[in-house]
Amino acid sequence: MREPSIFKDLVLVGGGHSHALVLRKWAMNPLPGVRITLISPQAMTPYSGMLPGLIAGHYSFAETHIDLVKLSLWANIRFIQDSVTAIDTETNTLKLENRPTIEFDVVSIDIGSTPNQQIEGSAEFTIPIKPISDFYQRWNLILKQVQQNKTKSLSVVGGGAGSVEVIMAMAFRLKEYSSSLKYYLVTSSEDILPTYNDSVIKRVKQQFQKYRIDIHTSSRVEKVDQGVIHCKNSDPIITDEVIWCIHASGSSWLQKSQLECDDAGFMKVRKTLQSLNYDHIFAAGDIANMVANPRPKAGVYAVRQAEILFDNLRAFLLNQTLVDYKPQDGFLSLLALGDKQATGSKSIISFSGDWVWRWKNSIDVKFMNQFHQLPILSMPSGSTVNPQLVDDEDKNEQNDPLKRCAGCGAKVGASILQQVLNEVMGETYYQPQDAVKISNQAEIIYQSVDALKTPIQDPWLFGKITVNHALSDLYAMNLKPESAQVLISLPYASQKIQKRQFKALMQGITTQLDTLQCRFLGGHTSEMSELSIGLVVNGVQLQQQNNIFHKQGLKHGDKLVLSKPLGTGVILAAAMQAECDGDVFNQAITSMLQSNSKAAMMLNQLNVKACTDVTGFGLLGHLNELCMASNCAASLSLNAIPLLPGVKELAEKSFKSSLYSQNRKIFKMMEWPDSITQQVCFNLLFDPQTSGGLLAGIPANYLDELEDGFYHQFSIIGEVVALDDSITRIRIEQN
Repeated sequence: MREPSIFKDLVLVGGGHSHALVLRKWAMNPLPGVRITLISPQAMTPYSGMLPGLIAGHYSFAETHIDLVKLSLWANIRFIQDSVTAIDTETNTLKLENRPTIEFDVVSIDIGSTPNQQIEGSAEFTIPIKPISDFYQRWNLILKQVQQNKTKSLSVVGGGAGSVEVIMAMAFRLKEYSSSLKYYLVTSSEDILPTYNDSVIKRVKQQFQKYRIDIHTSSRVEKVDQGVIHCKNSDPIITDEVIWCIHASGSSWLQKSQLECDDAGFMKVRKTLQSLNYDHIFAAGDIANMVANPRPKAGVYAVRQAEILFDNLRAFLLNQTLVDYKPQDGFLSLLALGDKQATGSKSIISFSGDWVWRWKNSIDVKFMNQFHQLPILSMPSGSTVNPQLVDDEDKNEQNDPLKRCAGCGAKVGASILQQVLNEVMGETYYQPQDAVKISNQAEIIYQSVDALKTPIQDPWLFGKITVNHALSDLYAMNLKPESAQVLISLPYASQKIQKRQFKALMQGITTQLDTLQCRFLGGHTSEMSELSIGLVVNGVQLQQQNNIFHKQGLKHGDKLVLSKPLGTGVILAAAMQAECDGDVFNQAITSMLQSNSKAAMMLNQLNVKACTDVTGFGLLGHLNELCMASNCAASLSLNAIPLLPGVKELAEKSFKSSLYSQNRKIFKMMEWPDSITQQVCFNLLFDPQTSGGLLAGIPANYLDELEDGFYHQFSIIGEVVALDDSITRIRIEQN
C-alpha cells in the first residue's frame, strides 16, 4: 500500500512522559498526511517515578528507561537525537546543536526541568539530579568511589519528595559497601516534605534515623565550594559529594524566545496546553506553567496531560475545537523509603509498609510495560488525507499518490529546486545547465553509480549514509573522489513538505561530500512512492605512485582484512519490525556514517593489490568475486569476523534481510560442515551491508609492520589459499 502524501510536520521536542504516551497513542491511531518528528538529546528517557528504585538497585537501567529509538521505529516516526538550542516562532524553525534547523507546522515541547543552579558554585561543585541520564552516570562513579573508600560523605540539597527519596535510596544502596558513610539533607524549609501530612513526615524521619541521615532544616545555601556547603546562619557542611535537588527551573532557550515564560523559564500555557501567544505551539509536563490552574511539578500531571495533548494536537491540525485540560486537585503520592518499603498519602490519609512498595512497584511497572511490550500494529484500513490538512496552495494539485503524473510530470518543481539549492549551496548557485563538466584535467576519470531507498526516517542522516555508500566503490579502488551527481526521488507531498524533505537531504549529501572533498555537480529530481537517492560518483588517481586496487590480485598467503563489522542488514530488518533496541540501531547508524576514506589510506601503504567494498552481496558474495577474479580460494575464521553489537542476538531470533536468501542461493553448491552452518554467525556472512567496510588482501610479510592503529580499523578474518579441485572455493573454520 502506498504511503499517503505528507502535508503537515508535527515536531515533538523532548522525550518526556507526555510525548512518549502521545507517540504510543498516535501510532495506534495515525493521522494520514501528518509527519511526526521527535527530537531528544537522549535516546533513553528515564521514568522519574522509578529513579529511587534504580539508585537503590531494585531495577535495572533498561527497566526504568523508555527506548525512544525503538519507540520511534515502532511508531514509524522520525527520531533525531540532538538538543534544541532556539526556536523562531516567525519562521517556524528549531535550531539544533549538531545539525541543520528543523521546520515545523505544529510543535509540542516536553523537555522537563532542571534544578536551579544560580547559587554561587552550584554549577561547578554539585551534581544536579536532572537530567537523570547525566546524574545516573555520576551516581555510578560515586558507587565506585565508595567501594574504593574514596568517598566518606554525601549531601543532598533540597527537602521535597525527590530529595528525600534520592538520599534514602543512596543510603540503602551504599550500606553494603560502607557502614560509616555520613549523609546530610540540607533544606531551607523549616521541615522536610512541606506539602505532606505529619504522618508521612514522621515515617520518613524514622527511615532517616535508620540510615543515620542528618537533617539540616532552615539552612538556606548561599554558596558551594569544592567539598563545602555554606549556609546562612549555620556552620559550613563538609562533604565529598553534593547532589543538587532544589526547586526546578526551565530552559534558557525558551526564555530567550518569543514565547511567554515565567521568571523561572517555564512556558506559560492555556487550559488547552497551547502557548499563551502562539496557537500552534504546545507544551506539557514540567516545562509547562498552567497559568489558569497552577500545580506543583509532578509526573502525574504529565501522564494525565498526554490524553488531552494527543486530542488537541490532532484537533488543531484538523481545525477542530480543542478541549481543556482539567488537573485534579490532589493525587495519590507514594514515596519509596530506600529499601522495599514505601509510604503514601492522599489528602489527610497516609499509609506505610512493604505492601505500599509493592503497590507502587505494580503501578510503575504497568506504566513502563506500555513501552517495553509494544503491541503489533495493525495495517491502517485507509490512508485518505483529511482535506483540512491541505493548504490552499496545494488544493488544486492532484494529491492522490495513485493518480500522480509519471514521466516528466513527476519532476520536482523548479521553484523548489531553486529555493533549496540556493539556501543550501549559496544564493546564486542555481544556474541550470543541460550538462556539467566533470573535470578540468586530462586525467583518467573512473565512474561508479549506486542507489538506495531509505531504510530510516531521517533524510539528513540518509543523505550522509548514501554518500558514504556510493563513494565506497571509489575507495575500494584507492581513488580520490572528485565529483558527484545525484538522482533524488521524493515521496509525494505538499510543496512545503517536499521542500523541507529535499533541503534536509541536500544538507546531508553536501555536508558529507564537503567533508570528503568531493564536488557536488548537480543532478535530477523526481517524485516516487518512496524516498531514494542515486549517486553517480567520479574518482581520479590522486598520485601516479598510488596503486589502483582491483578485484584480481589476491596471492597465496595474503591475509584477508575487513574494516567494518557486519550486521547492518539484520539490524535494519529488525528495526522495520520494531524489534531492535535503540542502542543497537544507533551503533549501526554510526557504522554506516563512517567513511571508508581512512581505511583506503591505510591499505595504500601496504602494497595492496586486491580490494572491494562489502555491500549488497554480503561478505561471502564479495569475497567470492575477489577469489574468482584472482583464481584462488580463501579460508575464513568465523570467530574472527567482527559483528555489530547486538546483531548476533537478533540473528538468533531469525531476523534476516530480504536479500539474504538470494545471497545464500549463490553458494548452494558449496558444502560446509554442520558445525559451521548451524552457527548463528554463519548466516551473517550473507547479510547485505549498507555502507559496509573494505575487504582486502594484505601480503603476509607486511604484518610485522602494522601498528596499533591498523588493528583499530581492521580485523584479520582469514587468508588466501591455493585453489584445488573442491567445489568449496571459500573454506570456513570456527577458530
